[in-house]
Amino acid sequence: MKRKEFVIRPKHLILGLLAFIAVAILGFAVIPQVISTFTTPMPAEVAAREGAQAFLSTDFEQGQAAWEKSVCKVASRDGCLLITKTISPMLWPSIERGQVRQTCQAIQAKLVTDTPAEGEKAHSQVWKVTLACLDVKTDKTNTGNVNVLVSEHEQSWKFDLVLFAQEAQDGK
Repeated sequence: MKRKEFVIRPKHLILGLLAFIAVAILGFAVIPQVISTFTTPMPAEVAAREGAQAFLSTDFEQGQAAWEKSVCKVASRDGCLLITKTISPMLWPSIERGQVRQTCQAIQAKLVTDTPAEGEKAHSQVWKVTLACLDVKTDKTNTGNVNVLVSEHEQSWKFDLVLFAQEAQDGK
């Protein structure tokens, strides 16, 4: 039986090692960037998630002012005014009557509509956010969806409001 021998010249060995090192470095530099591009949420999505969480996380014991403050922390100026002047006075009495204490966590978000800026109107998006809300009294978790309006102000996305069924249909 005849044996074949392969001879690797030192020059080829060095070139092969250099090519391997270059590919490895490129892989470690590029692959994490590609992965983070696909897994990092868009800023508008983050605003929608944070807004939905703040809006639906209510605790009658902490009070209306604390709830308004947590929502306004993630809201646009107009969104905060709408919450404090209109929505909160209508909504909070029922939260107190029902002694609602719940914390919500966004588990998914999907872009529904994207409306470019036009004139004085800011760039806005509607996101369908899925949340898991834990009732602090009963320890039961409910999952549901809400449509959230966010808008871009000075290159930063902010929560505006949770859309009710009719508003969500009008936004489509």
